[in-house]
Amino acid sequence: MRCPIPQRFLAALLLTALTGALILSGCASRGGRTYKDSEVRSVQTIQLGTILSVNDVLVEEDPSFVGPAIGGVAGGVLGSLLGRGSGRTLTILGGAALGAVLGGAGESAMRRYHATELTVELDDGQTIVVVQGNDDIFVSGDKVRVLHTGEGTARVQHR
Repeated sequence: MRCPIPQRFLAALLLTALTGALILSGCASRGGRTYKDSEVRSVQTIQLGTILSVNDVLVEEDPSFVGPAIGGVAGGVLGSLLGRGSGRTLTILGGAALGAVLGGAGESAMRRYHATELTVELDDGQTIVVVQGNDDIFVSGDKVRVLHTGEGTARVQHR
């Protein structure tokens, strides 16, 4: 029995699904209680302090080529299904261009996340700001500890 759906369409659909899976796999927690593998068993320094202010912020990760590239390929494949004769080249190119734009927009939307900007007055009088994911709730006056890694990053946790 023959499948009523063209194989090219199924290939484009599979490619689109794989694109989504790849982009979603890049989503990770960036909160104060989440550690990267490279931070395990590494020495971190601690400073104690008090939360002065808490602000919600939006973080936009740097774009990559994955969304536009896979969107362009999927758009080109879908465009090839629509075009016939001499117009087929135009539909392939148009589909690829539109797919690249939509793939880039989709990836951009997935690379944004809400985070918390914490202004901390350290016990030594210095004031610092740390932006991290929203895996904990902080309010002004909370006593916290700031953990500094050897990579130059920091995280804030309740004492």
